[in-house]
Order: sequence, then C-alpha cells, then structure tokens
Amino acid sequence: MTMDAKVLAALTEFLGSEEEAIEKYDEMVAEQEANDIEFEAKRYQNDRKNVYPNVGDQLDALWHAIDEDKLDKTSEFYTMIKTVKDTHPKPEE
Repeated sequence: MTMDAKVLAALTEFLGSEEEAIEKYDEMVAEQEANDIEFEAKRYQNDRKNVYPNVGDQLDALWHAIDEDKLDKTSEFYTMIKTVKDTHPKPEE
C-alpha cells in the first residue's frame, strides 16, 4: 500500500526514521484494519450499553414482575430489555 507525503512525514517523526516508517507502514495499516473490524463487530454492545436503563431500574422492574407473578413477555422488565435488544440487534455471525 502506498502512503502520501504527509503520512510518511508523520510516521517518520513518530518512529524516528523514514526507513522505519516505510517498513512499518503496511503493518500499522493492517493492525488498524483489524481493530476497525473488531470495533464494528462489537458496536452493538457499546450502543446497547449507552441506552439500557440503569441496573437499579432493571432490578426494580424485575422485582415487581416477580412480585406480581408477571415474569413474562408482558412485564415492564421484559419490555425495557427487549426494546434495547431490538433497537440494537446483535449482528449475525
């Protein structure tokens, strides 16, 4: 893969020599691509984490569902979790 002059200059400054920058460039690009793939594969986890109700609210809803003997798909607990999972589905492998 070719790199432009700005990238070469930045890598040379970072790594200390132009030879090392040229030598490491493909390796660094491949590593970044692997990181991007891993991030995308786990994006749904981060998206869900940001919108799940806090644990206290989840436990309260679970307790009420159990107490009212309504631990099924009509309970508030089920609905709050199902909504998040449907909005941010796990990608198929």
